[in-house]
Amino acid sequence: MTSISPKTDRTRPVLTPAQASRAFSWTRFLILLALFLTQLGTVTGVLWANRRTGEAILQAQANQSLKHLIRVTGEDVRSYLQSAVQIVQINAALIKDGQINTYDSGAVSIIFSTMLDAVPQLDAALLGQSDGRFVFVRRNGTGRYIKVIDQSVDRHATVTTRDAAGHLLSQTSPADPYDPRTRPWYTLAVQRPGKPVWTPPYVFESSQLPGVTVASAQQGLDGSNIVIGVDVQLSGLTRLLEHVQLTPRGRAFITDADGHAIAASRAWPRSIQGRVPDLTEVGDPALRALLDDGGLPRLTIGEAVGSELTRRYLLGGEPYAAVLRRVEVQPGITWVVGVYAPESDFTGELNSVFRQHLLIIAVMTLLSALIAWPLAFSATQPFAALQRQATTDALTGLRNRASLLAQLSEDVRREATSAQTGELGVVILDLDGFKTINDTYGHAVGDEVLHAVGASLLGAVRVGDTLGRLGGDEFALIVHGETREGVRLRVEGILQAILRRPITVNGVTHRLGATAGLVFHDHTVAAPHTLDEIEETSHALLLRADTALMRGKKREKGRVWLADELGSPTLLG
Repeated sequence: MTSISPKTDRTRPVLTPAQASRAFSWTRFLILLALFLTQLGTVTGVLWANRRTGEAILQAQANQSLKHLIRVTGEDVRSYLQSAVQIVQINAALIKDGQINTYDSGAVSIIFSTMLDAVPQLDAALLGQSDGRFVFVRRNGTGRYIKVIDQSVDRHATVTTRDAAGHLLSQTSPADPYDPRTRPWYTLAVQRPGKPVWTPPYVFESSQLPGVTVASAQQGLDGSNIVIGVDVQLSGLTRLLEHVQLTPRGRAFITDADGHAIAASRAWPRSIQGRVPDLTEVGDPALRALLDDGGLPRLTIGEAVGSELTRRYLLGGEPYAAVLRRVEVQPGITWVVGVYAPESDFTGELNSVFRQHLLIIAVMTLLSALIAWPLAFSATQPFAALQRQATTDALTGLRNRASLLAQLSEDVRREATSAQTGELGVVILDLDGFKTINDTYGHAVGDEVLHAVGASLLGAVRVGDTLGRLGGDEFALIVHGETREGVRLRVEGILQAILRRPITVNGVTHRLGATAGLVFHDHTVAAPHTLDEIEETSHALLLRADTALMRGKKREKGRVWLADELGSPTLLG
């Protein structure tokens, strides 16, 4: 039996195989790095400087392009919306002068149809009066949808549909509870008579499509309120933005002071039905990065209408450029038109050239590495061989005592720093009957037997456990398990495996048994922290296991002895 010294020799550090593998890999990497780092750094530095210069030029051009786009788009949006205001103002003036007879619903319908023909961005025209009468004409494909509600108690409407040529398609008279006097466009206009007003974006009741209504209130000849208005679908603004010449991933958008997603040049990532969504609900990550906590584009407070705000920001490490511009759609009411795009959309050609250069550098570097790798491998091979000799038992190929202690120290350190629960067991076992074989058949046969036992043990342990030979016929095992009872049963299984597998050498079969001492790392004591404390703990575990083996063999061979049970008068079988 090999004696375990109470002191550890720390004059020479011993690495576990995993630590040694990492050390040699790191050494080889450093050698390779030293061979081509200068070449790689010099060439890459020159290319990077050239790329930065090209990027600066292209970024300036990109900002100018975005500013030009936002100005043109802003003016187009303003012009698109102002045409609706002009139509309302013209017809309000005609009503005021008595040139439109608001009591003649048929004449009003004809005027409205003519307005829709003349101004394609309008979706519908409407007229509401203080006594509840209502005339509404809406595009119905290429034809017209006409609703007329005359003053009556039961509020019946006359709904007429006509084709593009004006031919009657259908006419019904359903009961209709619709009252124009309760609608936002009517109430807002009445509050500001003689001035055009804009409703916030909402979903039209007739078409269920989002839009805004421009309306103006005038007094009729009899002094009653008459409100005339036009509907502008947001889809028309979307079609306007779709014609903006943007980059492949760029997007133009429009929002109001409440942060509604009024229109965009490309479909939003999400769609919401039944109401006008907010930008925060439907915007992509690049747009949300432009919004403040209230869901509005970040603009300087007090910024003048018509001025632009240029922003450059990062999204997931990718630089973006954006330009925002305020557009006045009505005195005192402004919308925001914005465009944004990844800067790589503008620098794509430059990036392509740079990637080609990087590919050339990568190929050259790879060739250098392929040439240098055999040199680095050869240079570290002697050290790897020395490490294997220092940590491997020459007879069995298992770990030797120094390597086993190094692995045990690493496991103890991991147990001290890990929050995971489990048991760490240390086992020392020796062979029962080996001395007789050695004395009878000689050391050569004994060595063959030890080699075979080592192979048998290696096949019996589990992945994650560590097996080593301390010397003579004494082996050591580091076992991880969930419970102490589970670890003990596994060690008993290993002893049974030795007993069940006789070893034949030179035609002679030898039956062996084994006795083991088992000790567990105590979680209740203070965890070691310093290297000296960890090594002392590891050596103490090995020493306690060896003591359990020696004391246990005096009582009974062929079983597993726990260090704790040896102090008890009742032995566990």
